Amino acid sequence: MAQQYTEAMTLAEVVRTGPKARKIVEKHFGKDCFTCPSFSGEPLFMGARMHAVNLESILGELNKTGK
Repeated sequence: MAQQYTEAMTLAEVVRTGPKARKIVEKHFGKDCFTCPSFSGEPLFMGARMHAVNLESILGELNKTGK
């Protein structure tokens, strides 16, 4: 079974899993996310909170794609 994306993963960890995940992060957080100083250490849940993104929605979308 493939490992699931979790709310504790950093945005950088999510994006490193592949181009599909990168597209999903860009869709929800915007292109500027990748150059933000917090990008490498910010957990997905915190990014979602800061950008008013529904965490369950993005996790569902990421986990549909698989790693």
